[in-house]
Amino acid sequence: FIVLAAVGATIMLGGCGKKDGGEFIGKWENPGRKETVEITKNGDGFLIADTHPNPWIGGIKTDKIPATYQNGVLQVATGFGTANVGYDKEHDTLLMPTGGGSAELTRVK
Repeated sequence: FIVLAAVGATIMLGGCGKKDGGEFIGKWENPGRKETVEITKNGDGFLIADTHPNPWIGGIKTDKIPATYQNGVLQVATGFGTANVGYDKEHDTLLMPTGGGSAELTRVK
């Protein structure tokens, strides 16, 4: 009986495994905004390289932003608090926060 209970508990716990944020890793783009994002693993966290037009001086710039995975989103510290980068599994899209809501990026294949 003890062996069967241990096997049952192992099976149940094995099915409860939590994600580690791997669904965010990759290259993403939003051609309409002329923006590309590359997300890589960086130790225990993640690194977001966001390449986009520079609204202040023109041209293109890349911001590198550290992020952590919590509660199904990547969290980024900003001067105004925490911003969440989301993932839409059904459409395989990345939801990046913007000043007016969020921008949707598609995975580069």
